Amino acid sequence: MPIYEYRCNFCRSSFEELLTFSKSKDLQECPQCESFDTVKVISKSQVIFKGDSWGDKNAKIKKQMSRKNARLDKKQYAMKRDAPAVKLAPNVDGERVDTWSEASKLAKSKGKDTKLYDKNARKEKKQ
Repeated sequence: MPIYEYRCNFCRSSFEELLTFSKSKDLQECPQCESFDTVKVISKSQVIFKGDSWGDKNAKIKKQMSRKNARLDKKQYAMKRDAPAVKLAPNVDGERVDTWSEASKLAKSKGKDTKLYDKNARKEKKQ
């Protein structure tokens, strides 16, 4: 809620009231002389909107997230650049073999599904 400043026309004192927007237009009683002959003084309102749906907070969070993402992008790029190229080695249950066709034969002998082994064996032959 905003704080409004009022001035009494009768005793010339100034006072502040914490009011909702709808009640700010009503006549306010002077705390000094109890007169209702008061005028709202136009000044900079000191309003603080709380909650997630206000623009200032969302803009601040957006800036923070963009800075964070920029830092993460730099780190990820550095990691990709520095990491060696990882290649999948032909193996069946951890038992390494020299080629994918050998891995397919070994998998078939162990009763395993050989679709992925056959696919890699075809790629291997094309190279």
